[in-house]
Amino acid sequence: MRLEALTPNHLRRAIATYVREAWPDPHGPRPRVTEHDFEDAQDIRSMLARFERPRDKQRPSLDRYTLRLGNARYPFMKLVVQEYLVDREYFLSVDTHDDLEVQPDSPDWVAWKEIKEHNLALKRRIEEAWAKEGLPTHCDLRRMAQDLAHTEKEASKRARLLVVDDESDVCEGLGALLRSRGYEVECFYDGQTVWERLQQEPLPDLLLLDYAMPRLGGDEVLKRVRSDVRLAHLPVLLATASSIDLERVPRASGLLRKPYPREVLFALLGQMLERRPRPAGA
Repeated sequence: MRLEALTPNHLRRAIATYVREAWPDPHGPRPRVTEHDFEDAQDIRSMLARFERPRDKQRPSLDRYTLRLGNARYPFMKLVVQEYLVDREYFLSVDTHDDLEVQPDSPDWVAWKEIKEHNLALKRRIEEAWAKEGLPTHCDLRRMAQDLAHTEKEASKRARLLVVDDESDVCEGLGALLRSRGYEVECFYDGQTVWERLQQEPLPDLLLLDYAMPRLGGDEVLKRVRSDVRLAHLPVLLATASSIDLERVPRASGLLRKPYPREVLFALLGQMLERRPRPAGA
């Protein structure tokens, strides 16, 4: 949805729906912010001014606004309003904000894993409720990307890409846009599934890998890739909304900060594929 079409009422409805799903007991603890805190907002920009925006030097080139609403079991989940892939089009999503480093040998591992599963299920319920209410979600992003793919067709690039993102609508939208640019594309929604695919032929020419995913995170997939002699030189473009840099993930070939415009993705992919190692005699 264009920013000029997005209204305070849209966001108040989004917040109310989020709170209803995430804080179901009306007599129990409540979030620090609700839709009632925005009743005086007269326009969308004054309302978004009360949201948080990235402050670090890696700030993405598209707008991203977040509002920490938490849930009854975990205080850090956020409502997100952001542009993504398509300039000036804004979508709602939930950031579970649960990609902390907790190792399997930690005494908190079982409880942490259960919390992450709870957050993911809650995220999906909230976003499905938004979609039913006609609010702009990643379902709309996928449809928009698929429509754009019909008008952005290019010749074959003779390159195979594996695209991994636990947001299935985002992944399918990316897949459609990249196929229209002439790439062969396979989509995956978690790290374990793509790792199983990487054990098979044909190998991809590049891996576009989300950092925060269920089952097997992007960082662990990257470690395994670099430890496998067959995959050690595979170009890996790591995509993340988290505040990380390449010093934390030196095995990545490139880092892409979410949200990003599709033109930046296309340019970066082209550069990385040009630099990729060529088989002997090619």
